[in-house]
Amino acid sequence: MKYPKLFEPGKIAHLEIKNRMAMVALAMGVADKDQSIGKNFMAYLMERAKGGVGLMFLENTRVDDAHGVAAQCQASVARDDLIPSLKNAVDKIHAEGVKIFTQLHHPGRETFTYLNGNEPLWSSSNKPCGVCQQPTHEMTTNEVEEVINKFIQGAIRSQKAGFDGVELHAAHGYLISQFLSPYTNQRTDRFGGSFEGRFEFIKEIILGIQQACGKDYPISVRLTVDELLASNGVKEYLTLKDGLRVAQELEKLGIAVLNVSNGIYESFNSLSEPITYPQGCRTELIRTIRKGVNLPIIAVNMVKEPWFAEQMLKENLVDFVGLGRALVADPEWPLKAYEEREDEINRCISCNFCFETLVSDTIPGKGPVKCAVNARAAREALYPSFNNNGAGRVVAVIGAGVAGLEAARVLALRGFTPVVLEKEHQVGGQINIANKPPLKDKINWIVDWELKQLSLLGVEIKTSVVVDANYLEKMHPYAILLATGAVPIRPQNIPGVNGANVFTVDEVLNGNRDLENRRVALVGTGSTGLEVAEFLAEKRNTLTLIEMKDSIGKDVYVQHYLDAMDKLKKYDIQKLPSHRLKEIKPTQVILTNLLTNAEETYDTDAVVLALGVKPLNELETVAKQISNHVYVIGDAKEPGRIESAIRTAFETAYNLPVE
Repeated sequence: MKYPKLFEPGKIAHLEIKNRMAMVALAMGVADKDQSIGKNFMAYLMERAKGGVGLMFLENTRVDDAHGVAAQCQASVARDDLIPSLKNAVDKIHAEGVKIFTQLHHPGRETFTYLNGNEPLWSSSNKPCGVCQQPTHEMTTNEVEEVINKFIQGAIRSQKAGFDGVELHAAHGYLISQFLSPYTNQRTDRFGGSFEGRFEFIKEIILGIQQACGKDYPISVRLTVDELLASNGVKEYLTLKDGLRVAQELEKLGIAVLNVSNGIYESFNSLSEPITYPQGCRTELIRTIRKGVNLPIIAVNMVKEPWFAEQMLKENLVDFVGLGRALVADPEWPLKAYEEREDEINRCISCNFCFETLVSDTIPGKGPVKCAVNARAAREALYPSFNNNGAGRVVAVIGAGVAGLEAARVLALRGFTPVVLEKEHQVGGQINIANKPPLKDKINWIVDWELKQLSLLGVEIKTSVVVDANYLEKMHPYAILLATGAVPIRPQNIPGVNGANVFTVDEVLNGNRDLENRRVALVGTGSTGLEVAEFLAEKRNTLTLIEMKDSIGKDVYVQHYLDAMDKLKKYDIQKLPSHRLKEIKPTQVILTNLLTNAEETYDTDAVVLALGVKPLNELETVAKQISNHVYVIGDAKEPGRIESAIRTAFETAYNLPVE
């Protein structure tokens, strides 16, 4: 379908923007270690510039090298020596007809001391971030003025480098946001004590930039208009009413555009929504701001598909649709929408693996962000093109889960002839299990996209196939990729584990076992266990969660944990951390309390095991007798998550040697 609103030119101040799609700033960890924009960052940016977006915001760009470091490989405008690399990036992006702003950023209390000279973090007050939990220093008045000047100098350098404007990051609980909020600003000098005092910090930054760069140099403000802290029990914070007032004061100061957002680290799922949130979850909040100001509005709104972006514009909700994770997953999102190839878009599934790896890898400098559905994201320079040297060689790909499908896609792009062989009647593998818990249907998008790509590439997929040595020998494959997946763990050392009342997660979710209005003991509270808990609770089962570790969901990534526990709190669920399953009887489970070493018995009708999976790889020995190129990928190699399945498949197929 056509999207006339999406591709209508727009204006921000005097700037002509070729369409209504803006790539919002995301920290990706692709800057060089000296904070310059080298080949890795350039490759990342250029794919998205060529992908058709109209406006880009550079990542959260450092203005303070001493007290404002958010990540090691972070772009910076804190030094003059960085201007040439910035200008090089701007010139190349402009050549694609795209406008670009820097996003001037200072994390304040939302970072780590080891990145900032092992000194307490600078903030509006000495209140530590509830997530980062680092020693925090209330800046003196002189220090506040020093940082204001650093923002202004960052804007001056941005202008010298040719950026079309600057954006102040006043969202997500970073330093400017900390000054604006009564939750984090308890100052008594001119930068606190009242709304006007809390607003003074950003006001002086804006006035300083206007004086230094000219009033016609466009300033965008990315603003948290509601910190959404009520559910945390916080009584005084920046509410939507406050956010609207901030927006109105910013308009009076003459900013060019408002980039509307919400949340801080302590309400993190509101600023980076998980898979269970729908497209448009911020609509009412954005509409409130829209009605209250006459500024051009940019906003992200969990947009994954062009039809929804078009709808936002038709409803006059925004002037520009903000795209973040959507462009990480598919840099050609705008181009495919323009060419009416929306069914070819690799849609972001909101799994938040990008944010998980931001914390685990990018901030400490271990590597760039990873995307679960796009193995090339932030690694475009490492995988610049597909070496088309397969020359039609046949490759048997055994297993049609996401690993097998991704391997086949990359092999086809390289000119091999992959043939996908699947023993089940349908493709998808574990996706056909993972999509069953409530609100997890976006996960189907991965398989939808892979199948579309394989169809365009002419790849053959055979289902209901039993693969053995004879089958493989008849194929004469150059290479064999084993993507045979994994099977649930059912510990045989537990008496009663094979009883008629004991089920694996797969058996429950695929409908082979209908549990409803029963007393169910769920053993294991990893990510899968928590998802199954919600699935079972919805069916009016009385649940008992059993976990050996000292807390429920202990090793689950925090966003998934918070999302799951928020949904489970409406049910009356018994939670038993620090308990080991000892024995299963027809109507009871016997547990060992690991704190007291006492034996405890609980009545139950059914037991569901969520204890993980183990590789299923029965064909490797046979395969090696047939081909010199045998590779095990995905869960068959090492059980993991969607990202690891896709990444091992991509890398194996990308690097498959040709003799």
